[in-house]
Amino acid sequence: MRYFILFIVIVITSTLSVAQSLTVSESSATARNGIDQYMIAGYQIAIDDNDLAFAGNAASSSVNNLTAIAAILQSASVNVHAGNGDELFSTPFNLKSDDSSAKIYAKLNGGFIIRENIANFLFYNSLGNVKQSISNSSQSTEGESISELASDPAFKTVVLYNPKVVSGRVEGSRAKVVNIDLTTTDIYYSSSRAIRTVKVSDNGQFIAIATYSPGTDDLVIITDRFGNDLSEISFDQSVEDVVISDDGSFVTIRSNGRMGVYSVIEGERNGSASFRSRLLFAEYMPKDKTVIALTANRSGSLLTDVEVHAINVAARAIQRQSFNGRLSMTDLIPIKLSRKGVNSYTLSGLNKTFDLNVRF
Repeated sequence: MRYFILFIVIVITSTLSVAQSLTVSESSATARNGIDQYMIAGYQIAIDDNDLAFAGNAASSSVNNLTAIAAILQSASVNVHAGNGDELFSTPFNLKSDDSSAKIYAKLNGGFIIRENIANFLFYNSLGNVKQSISNSSQSTEGESISELASDPAFKTVVLYNPKVVSGRVEGSRAKVVNIDLTTTDIYYSSSRAIRTVKVSDNGQFIAIATYSPGTDDLVIITDRFGNDLSEISFDQSVEDVVISDDGSFVTIRSNGRMGVYSVIEGERNGSASFRSRLLFAEYMPKDKTVIALTANRSGSLLTDVEVHAINVAARAIQRQSFNGRLSMTDLIPIKLSRKGVNSYTLSGLNKTFDLNVRF
């Protein structure tokens, strides 16, 4: 009888030890990647300090994370490459040497967009021909910041915005959507709030505009892709990123050290968490009621003291797992979370891809 009781105790103890856990496993496809090697759409691409290995002395480079098509802006041309580095085509472009605002955005099919002269955007097709030139200048006599572009990976929804437009010494802002016929529609304007960032959901259906004004909380405006307002959410720290769920029901807002999950329809907060280390990523998975977050210290592209966090907002439970390998990130590739099954995910966009499994 003593042996039987001892056996039962051992089994229960073992079960309890694994009942709540978070496992972080390196994907075999990226397990041998160095700190400058990244996997994009099945291609391994070398990126060192946000420069593509095959880009040369580029003014700006961009990689589309769905196809690994790379667009490289040089002083006299634009070169478009496949993910393996092969050049697909080159088209002439006269880049002014004093234009520090020049930037390129790579599309799915080899088309691209160039920002030049602070506020002008040139839209090219996959043959390297200009289809439209759109000026995003506010014409403010008191000044404006460099115009920015936000889009989903497929460029279904493209937003051009002025983060700061000065009028009467007050910083305002504005944003507009580029329509399919390359005309534009205004979706946001404020004479007293500047824009921190604009994010488009991965499916292109929703837009989040994070705004700020001195002495007030940040305000995130959620709209559909046509600019119809869906919700306004206050956040009491400087917003770094906004992630909208594919169905538009929930939004994850984060600063450098805190995140919150909100219902878009009700505007209510479903959960929040603070972190001691720098928060680099957070996203809510509605089906599991779980947030996956990544914290680390970042120096250039190198990450140290890396921790993955899984937070169940319904059970108010949290699991953490550190990673001690060599890890890096680049501004050319967004960190992405995909759901494989119940409490099972893939975290990509770093030099290593991770499989995550959590039990609460």
